[in-house]
Amino acid sequence: MKRILKLFLIAVTALLLFGCNKTEVAPDMIEEPAMVTEIENGRLMPGYYYTNKITDSAADPFILEHDGLYYLYSTGGSKFSVRTSKDLLFWEKQSEPIIKLSDLGWAAKNGWAPEMYEYNGKFYFIFSAQGHNNIHSIEIAVCDTPNGQFKPLKPGEPFYSIEGFSLIDGSLFFDDDGRIYMYYSKDCSTNIVNGKKTSQTWAIELERDFSGTIGEPVLISTPEQNWELKSGNTLWNEGPVVFKENGVYYLLYSANFYQSEHYSVGYATSDSPLKMFEKPKNACILKGNGKTVTGPGHCNILRSPDGSEMYVVYHVHTIPPTTEHGRSLAIDRLVVNDDGTLAIDGPSESRRPLPSGVNGFFHVNDGFTYTASGEKAEFESKSSVDHLFDGIAKGGFEGIFSMADGGTVEIKLDTPTALTSVWLHSSTNPEYVSGSIDVLINGQYQISGLEYVHADYPICANLSNLPEGTLVEDIKITVHTAEGLEYAALTEIAMITARQK
Repeated sequence: MKRILKLFLIAVTALLLFGCNKTEVAPDMIEEPAMVTEIENGRLMPGYYYTNKITDSAADPFILEHDGLYYLYSTGGSKFSVRTSKDLLFWEKQSEPIIKLSDLGWAAKNGWAPEMYEYNGKFYFIFSAQGHNNIHSIEIAVCDTPNGQFKPLKPGEPFYSIEGFSLIDGSLFFDDDGRIYMYYSKDCSTNIVNGKKTSQTWAIELERDFSGTIGEPVLISTPEQNWELKSGNTLWNEGPVVFKENGVYYLLYSANFYQSEHYSVGYATSDSPLKMFEKPKNACILKGNGKTVTGPGHCNILRSPDGSEMYVVYHVHTIPPTTEHGRSLAIDRLVVNDDGTLAIDGPSESRRPLPSGVNGFFHVNDGFTYTASGEKAEFESKSSVDHLFDGIAKGGFEGIFSMADGGTVEIKLDTPTALTSVWLHSSTNPEYVSGSIDVLINGQYQISGLEYVHADYPICANLSNLPEGTLVEDIKITVHTAEGLEYAALTEIAMITARQK
């Protein structure tokens, strides 16, 4: 019994001894929550973004990127000139024209809708012009540089014409099998369909050395939907451009009178470049608002330097609702949705991040996961956190993620990344405009109380005041409702990397 008692006393003593020692070291082993440090929002300097704003004349614009420089071509009248830019913001006009209609031998005036393509080490310039017979034809000229002196492929005659018909808006598409196709519009001035003047889009294959055409032209688009029939007895499908994505051929085109507020962009799809394209139920994907922006149309495709994004380059009426004061350049994001439909983030009127890769900034379009809390959706079918990462920032009621006060969106990056900014777009619906937003980086650095100047004007959380060398792993966005509102909604979140030199 004494032996048992002795062992018990030893055990109790050991427990007390080691227990006390454990209590003494425990505080050093407990990881206290990180202190949150408030930082100021950095300044958003030019060169981080672009804005669609009033410019000098830029009707029917086309932009080519070559060796890090952007070349802008537009309708020119009796000659075509070029403007250049490094950042899509500031354009410098070249004094010497790249081609004059008087040098062609057949053209008289009205040089319209130019496009430029690099192919097999040369640059091919396609446009239409009105001949001495008052009929438009398609011309293609060639040069070794995108801003040099271009020479016609067929001196003294147009590259392509059809007797009795005006052909305008020539556009080229280079398929991945090496074949080349030309798209154009039979202008309504000479094309009569069912008793109405009608512009229609046609296609024909070209020889790979541009020596001529192959086969007969094929009709691929004609005005037929209600939104395309807003200009009385004269109808338009013009300004064609074709691109291919995921094995599907997409046609972008413009409809209605170009000087009217109804001028808009639609699309159609096909499994072949030479057949009638099929339009979705409502093909219109870019139109004006009748007030500040009207007449968005005649678009072309511009891919971001890193190839991750597509943009449409188009014009709008400089002062709505007509072209009396000219047409201005606009650029907006084009998205191919998972279901194959198209969407355009425009017409935008406020700042947008530069396309990924321009001026050394890149978009983080993948390599992250996200979660959200506090959703408050009036109509669940119109609200989803997935909308915040679909590339479309412009939104009023649909395509949003709506939250109650204090709702959050948290983003975790797979790889710690040097970010320069986080862009937060709000719904333009006045009942869904957020009151203020807090942005927490890595659970440690917070920019608080960011507010929208205007519903259509995004908040940019500029991270320039983070400690030097900070890599972002986690972003927590907390949204607060505006006074008197039940909902706060975001439409898009964009993350931009720091400049890469």
